[in-house]
Amino acid sequence: GSFHMTPSGISATDENEIIDIGLGDCNFKIKVLSKEYQHTCKSTGLMLWESARLMAAVLARNPSIVAGKRMLELGCGCGGICSMVAVRSAIAVFATDGDEKALELLNQNITSNISPPFLAKLTTKRLEWGNRDHIEAIKDENVEGFEVIIGTDVTYIPETILPLFATARVLLPREKSLKEDQHPAFILCHVLRRVDEPSILSAASQYGFRLVDKWPTGSPTNQHRSFKISSWFSESGFDKYIPSSALNIMYFQIE
Repeated sequence: GSFHMTPSGISATDENEIIDIGLGDCNFKIKVLSKEYQHTCKSTGLMLWESARLMAAVLARNPSIVAGKRMLELGCGCGGICSMVAVRSAIAVFATDGDEKALELLNQNITSNISPPFLAKLTTKRLEWGNRDHIEAIKDENVEGFEVIIGTDVTYIPETILPLFATARVLLPREKSLKEDQHPAFILCHVLRRVDEPSILSAASQYGFRLVDKWPTGSPTNQHRSFKISSWFSESGFDKYIPSSALNIMYFQIE
């Protein structure tokens, strides 16, 4: 993506601001593009979205979502907080974004927030959805695929929804495990903006995904299933992590 230069006379350090994020025992200081520069830049990956905070809080409180699994984050932007939380319990985490400027900031955020034992498990990679070379490069480094793929606020540009699901599909492992809660999952957390839920579900089904559950409203199809997203929020005191905006979580598995 293109990146507009800031007006001359402004040093690069002024472009960024630091956001403090506390998630129980995970605390991060995340460098993002300052508010006054966000409009100068086409990339949406240089700020921190509320959906990322919510999903990071969910992962911090429910390490079993990624424990012992390989996780891929799509469109993680410069914050990468979901990946940083996940690396505490996952076997391996790949944090990816298509924007090089966002990845540059992401790498700075990771090195300033993550300590060496976890650092070795966290890989950052450029991944434009649908880009065959990028996908192959990730497959080369992680042949087995990823049991959990996460995307926070990655559904707001209509043209990118199909490549998003196409990319998730080829990077999930081929074989299913026996227990339902161990099946590979693609989890989306977002505010539904220009892309509505039917469009997302239609793209999902084109690539063989079905919606297992959604939050805040459970889907009727989930009545008999053992897995429910609401169980992630069962711990008391979670309310302070749930922002007031209309966030949704969708949990997909391969048919």
